[in-house]
Parts: sequence; C-alpha cells; structure tokens
Amino acid sequence: MYDLLIKEGRAIDPSQNIDDKLDIAISGGKISKVAKDIPAQESRQVIDARDKIVTPGLIDMHCHACGGLINICVEPDTAGVKQGVTTVADGGSTGQAIFGGFPKYVIPSSHTTVFCFLHLGSQGLSIMPELRDWEEIDLDATAATIDSNRDVIKGVKLRLVGNIMESAGVKVVKMAKKIAGKFDLPIMIHIGDVQKRVSPTLTQEILPLLESGDILSHVFTAKHGGILRSDGTVLPELKEASERGVVLDVAHGWLNFSFETARGCLDQGVLPATVSSDLTIPSLTTRTYGLTVTMSKLMALGLSLEQLIQMTTTNPARALSIEDSKGSLKPGRDADISILEILSGAWNLEDTEQEIMQVSKLISPSLTIKSGELIPPQLVAQPQPAD
Repeated sequence: MYDLLIKEGRAIDPSQNIDDKLDIAISGGKISKVAKDIPAQESRQVIDARDKIVTPGLIDMHCHACGGLINICVEPDTAGVKQGVTTVADGGSTGQAIFGGFPKYVIPSSHTTVFCFLHLGSQGLSIMPELRDWEEIDLDATAATIDSNRDVIKGVKLRLVGNIMESAGVKVVKMAKKIAGKFDLPIMIHIGDVQKRVSPTLTQEILPLLESGDILSHVFTAKHGGILRSDGTVLPELKEASERGVVLDVAHGWLNFSFETARGCLDQGVLPATVSSDLTIPSLTTRTYGLTVTMSKLMALGLSLEQLIQMTTTNPARALSIEDSKGSLKPGRDADISILEILSGAWNLEDTEQEIMQVSKLISPSLTIKSGELIPPQLVAQPQPAD
C-alpha cells in the first residue's frame, strides 16, 4: 500500500526524458513508482492532478534565504515550499564570521531543503557593498567553515563589487577559486555593478578563469559589467565559458534582470543553464515574486516549459551536486514534487529596468510535496492581472 498517489498529471522529468500522463506513487518519503494507471485503491491517499503539471521538486539555486540573520533575507519556506519550490540555495548571504546561525537556527526550522554558498567576505552581505578592505577576508577561517559544513555549503560566492574588486578584481577571483578548489567546490560570481566602480572589462577578464561547474549569476543583467558589448553582441569569452561547462544562471533579483538583455542573448543562441529568483525581501512583493514568476517571464521570451523545468530541476541539481537525491522523479529519489498549473489571462510583468511585458500565461504553484508531505501554496504576493 502506497502512502500517496498522484494521478492523471502531465509528468515532465527531463532527467528521464519523460513528458507523459503518468501516475506517481510515494512511500516512506520516497518515490516508489512512476507508471500509467496505478490503481487508486493501492494508496492511502490520492491526489487528482488532472490538467496539472507534475515535476521533480523545483530548485531555486540562488535566493537569499537566511531570514533572521541578514535583514534583506526571506525565510527559506517563503522562497521554498510555500512557492512550490522544494530546495533552495542561499546565494552567499553569510560569510564565515556569521555563518554559524545558518545550520543552528535557519535550517532546522525549515521544511524546505536548504543549502548555501559561503561568501568569501567574512561578514557576507551584512554590510553592503562588501569587501571594502582586505581585513574582510580570512582564508583560514573560511576554509575551516567549509570543512565543518560540507553537507550544507555548495560553493564560494563573490560579487564583483566593492573597493577590493575595484582595485584587484582578478586577484580576488583567483583567491576565491583557490579556496573553493581545496574542497572541489565551484565559485558563484555575481556580475552587475550598480555603482559602476569596477573596471568595465572585469567580467571579460575573469571569465577565462571560470571552469566547468563554476556559476555566473545575473547573465541577463543590464547593469555595468554585463555580458553584452556596446554593439549588443555577447562577449566571446562568455560563449567560450558556457561551452566548457560554466553554469549560466539567471538570478533575477531586485536589480539584475533585463528583458532587453535576455532577448539579445537568446537571439544569439546564449541560453541559461539554470533559472533562479535571487529573491530578497524587497523583491518578494514586486518584480521578482519568486521562482515560478521568473520562469513565466522566460516562457514569454520564448523558452519552452520543458526547457524551464530542466533549468529548475535537473540542471540545478547537477550544479549543486545533489542529483543523487533531488531533481528527478526516479524511484528511490526523495519524494520532492512540484505540482504546477499554467494560468491563462493577462499580467503585466516588470523587469529590473522598468520595462513591462504583458504575458498571457503564468506558471503558478498548485501543491508542493516535500518528502511526501502535502504543503499548499502560501504566496506572499503574485502579479496582479492586467486591466
């Protein structure tokens, strides 16, 4: 007897090349079976998913989800299970000096699975812009923190902003690469300098340093240091980085998602590998809202639903090295499942450059299943229908 059976949904699982009407059985917090026409009487509880889309639990691999530690951060469940997302990774909110509260307070109180990228700066984003001087970097303490928290820390974060990046950007990136390399971890690099202080060529200079698995965040930013040249063409170093396996991540956020930049990149064949929200408190009730709204914007720009699900399940699971348990509907995997619906209507969606695009389809969470537990959506805000 199964604990739970999801019936009649359109199952999309890029990890198995599945796109079909299938039933999914769950027992003991794990996926037990994926097949057609599993009898309802074989399960204690049945979920009717007709006209819904059933996917591996969505993964938001760049949001700021250490609420209570850093004032811009949301609670993990606000970005996670309440939005149809079963796994989140905090994008470098904390550095080694303040990381201790993460595993002690944030993770134990969350239904959502939580990972993080550790900021190279000891104070993380508690003071912004960070990396004002070299005293903010303590490599030995950073290494000790990573070593003691390998189950949680998935990489090292660095933003290309601040005094040190202005004067010694390439050197700092090499430093981050070295400390991450000790633990066979990637680095996550933020591009987009609102204050326009770093060299306009810094992104171009650091791209050749990035290796397969490293992550470039905010690929669709229109801010200083982005990936489009003045003539609108993509940096050749960006294309080369993508070809050697550098992960191009959307990371929408409050300031770093431009429809115009996205169109320019997509028109030139540059696709993101992963889609994330970069959600913070300021962007929770406007612009970003969460992962499914970010997906909706990209769908309006021409990406298919199947591509978007791959970019929010299979690909981030691989980037976070959790593909043995997350990002797939394979039997034996954790029963982390997102049930989504595509709403029809009219919504005005805004990028971070004040451009508004009217869309006719909105991806919306219908139900989150986390380790077999049912969690209805509890959205803080969503885009309002257009007049």
